[in-house]
Amino acid sequence: MYRACSFLAVAILIAAGGCTGSAGNDVFATVKYEDGSPVPQGEVRFINDTFETLGKIDNGKVDIGAMDDGVPNGTYKVAVNANGEADDKYPYGKPLVAKKFNNPNTSGIVIEVKGDENIDIVVGKP
Repeated sequence: MYRACSFLAVAILIAAGGCTGSAGNDVFATVKYEDGSPVPQGEVRFINDTFETLGKIDNGKVDIGAMDDGVPNGTYKVAVNANGEADDKYPYGKPLVAKKFNNPNTSGIVIEVKGDENIDIVVGKP
């Protein structure tokens, strides 16, 4: 009986610990060009050594990490991928941002998350 009760107590503690809240912070971003106009569509990726997440851009606005219960504290490299409609010349869609922003190692964008954040991400046009 003692073992069963001990096991039950441990199981309850583990379950309670897993339900204490989200895995991270609410991070919202405005993604815009240098002229201030919004990037119409695409995605933003946050990447570091232990975590990666993304958010979909909708008329310049993005909720990063919503599908992952938030973004943990940390420093992240950022990539922005955005393409327009596909055509014969651009089968994956015409690029909407300069190529360097597609890669977190070349974008030059680094964000430190220390809690809930509202940030601006500025990118160049192709």
